Amino acid sequence: MSELVEASDTVKLGDVFYESWGYDQTNIDFAKVVGFTKSGKSAICRLMSERITSTEGLAAMAEMIVPDKEWGTTFKLRVRQGVCSSQPCLIGSYPFVQKEGETWAKRFGYFYPWNGSPIYQSHYA
Repeated sequence: MSELVEASDTVKLGDVFYESWGYDQTNIDFAKVVGFTKSGKSAICRLMSERITSTEGLAAMAEMIVPDKEWGTTFKLRVRQGVCSSQPCLIGSYPFVQKEGETWAKRFGYFYPWNGSPIYQSHYA
């Protein structure tokens, strides 16, 4: 991408953010900042896989997770300060379903700064 730069006032290259969503379960998506647009108003991100650090609950239908490896295509999220909390957040559409470099579906989300601690995720079966 020709519009990548390496600085933003509130978000830094390599920062990891997460989105929590779901109904009757908690899903987590991680995104890593790999660059910025020239204006610095949007971050260029890639999704990250997750690594389970421990299991929770009956039948291990929940776990604590941390981000693992970058994957998929890059995408832009707007950098916003004071919208989600006092910390910066990233807002926008991201490729939710990808296969062989092609995006099949997108989600809209609010990504919050990840503080380095494992995050709770739950599921069915």
